[in-house]
Amino acid sequence: MTNSALAEATQSYHHGNLRRELLKQALEHLKQVGPDKISLRALARDIGVSQTAPYRHFPDKNALLAALAAHGHRQLTEVTQAAVDAAEDDAQKFIDIGLAYIDFARANPELYKLMFGPVLESPMEFPELVEAGQRAFAMILTVIQEGINRKHFVQDDARILANGAWSMVHGIASLWIDGMYRCADGTFPSDETHLDETVIANSLKLLVNGILYKGE
Repeated sequence: MTNSALAEATQSYHHGNLRRELLKQALEHLKQVGPDKISLRALARDIGVSQTAPYRHFPDKNALLAALAAHGHRQLTEVTQAAVDAAEDDAQKFIDIGLAYIDFARANPELYKLMFGPVLESPMEFPELVEAGQRAFAMILTVIQEGINRKHFVQDDARILANGAWSMVHGIASLWIDGMYRCADGTFPSDETHLDETVIANSLKLLVNGILYKGE
């Protein structure tokens, strides 16, 4: 990049959009090389700014990764909210939010692992990440609480049911993106494109049947 081009690129990031561009570029690096090899200096070089510029927004790589994880949680909230809005009853909302969650993980495996894996150091020290994660979990909690209120789901503690549902959905998502269904002994189809119908959807139906209210 020429000096004039570098100056032009640097100038274009003086008004608040450098942070956004860093996250955008970091997401691409995450997909290509994984979190361990992400470098603030490499991001600066790719964007065309000085090597010190990223540190105005992120004091270190861990802070950058925390912001990426928060971004992932916000995306997850958006897709699960869309699934809830499109469903007609509580049981279908429950299934659809689970499917949307798993589809998000399958479409964004590197980001999903960053969001829930051990890479981040001290994740609870980042308020943006904590808030984004709580909002994503609140989607499941709200669907279950509304079902309880309408006596469509068992009259139990919504948080207990939500944690159980989350554990199962997260487990399915993690097993799929880690390729563990290929290790099954013939119980599951070898073609993973059919897992939605044979494993994921049916597993969620089994789960929702377990919390349906069946009267006194």
